[in-house]
This record gives sequence, structure tokens and C-alpha cells, in this order.
Amino acid sequence: MKLFYSVTSPYSRKVFLLAKSLGMGGEVDVIHTNPLQNDPAFMKINPLGKVPALVQGGKTYVDSPYIAEHLLRLAGQDRTGDAYMNRLEVQAYADGIMDAAVALRIESTRPAAERSALWQKRWYAAIDRGLAYLEANVVDALSGWKLDSISVACMLDYLLFRLPDLAWQKDHPKLAAWFAEASNRKDMLETDPRQG
Repeated sequence: MKLFYSVTSPYSRKVFLLAKSLGMGGEVDVIHTNPLQNDPAFMKINPLGKVPALVQGGKTYVDSPYIAEHLLRLAGQDRTGDAYMNRLEVQAYADGIMDAAVALRIESTRPAAERSALWQKRWYAAIDRGLAYLEANVVDALSGWKLDSISVACMLDYLLFRLPDLAWQKDHPKLAAWFAEASNRKDMLETDPRQG
């Protein structure tokens, strides 16, 4: 299978780490892609022009939650019951925080006079509320290296990478302690976006 991947995309990283955790790392051919270049060949693969995109057996899977579902299905993982739904919920919160962080990153590249203070405030607030929710309701239940923990780890590292002044660790000490351990995993170190 071919994974169209950007080193700086937390969604790409999440999907790749999930594939590795499911024992499929050796089956994934990572194709480094810059979606901002609007390469016509990549646009044929994913008309949305976004990474990650996974191609297998002539079919393209787009959007990281959909790709994650495909990988879990391929691995024969149980995708029913409360534990599965809880992992999907955590992924949704982590992805939502990443969405706000990516939007802030993109906004920061615009000329200062064109940036929207309203939207920046909303995105920062969404990140803060999302982190507070994870701190209060999720972090104590994270165990093992599954979709939920991988999603949270990729999200927290993206915040450190792209929004280093956020200093989320002070207000969310349990998340900070959990991440300090998760970030030292071999696969997290090998996929560190700062190396790209």
C-alpha cells in the first residue's frame, strides 16, 4: 500500500504510526508529498489535495479517520463496543485540536494585516477547551499504543512543533506527564517532524 505523506502533517503521522502499531509498517510505501505544490499526479489520487492519502488495490482512502478505519479493518481489529467508540471519541477530540492548530499555523503565514483576530481567538479557545477535556476525562484512561493514544501523542507534539509559545503543559500537567513518556517511543522519535 502507498501512503502519501507529509513529514509535518500530524494526520499523516497518526496514520503511519497506527499502521506500524498494527504490524503493517513494512507493507507501507511512504511517498513524501507536498500537497501545497498542487502536483497534478497527486490531485488525480486525491482530488481534495490533502495528505494523508492511502492507495491500496486500486482504491484511494482519504482523510485520516477513514484511513484509520481501513487499517483497523485490515488488521482484523474489533471495531464494535464501548472501548472502540471511546477510541474514536478521543481521536475526534485530538483531530479537532489539530484542526485548530493547523488553522493557526496557516493563519500565521499570512501578512499580519490580513490575519483574523476573531478566528485566531476561536482556534486558541478550541485548543484550550479540548486539552482541558482530555486532561479531565481521557488521559488517565490512555493505555497501550492504539488509535486514541497515537492521536493524542501526534496532536500534542504538533502543538509543541508549530505553536511552541502555547505552553499547554503548565495548565495540563497530566497530559504533559503522559506525553513525556509517549514522546520517547522509538516510532515517535523516528517520525519527529523537526527532522523533515
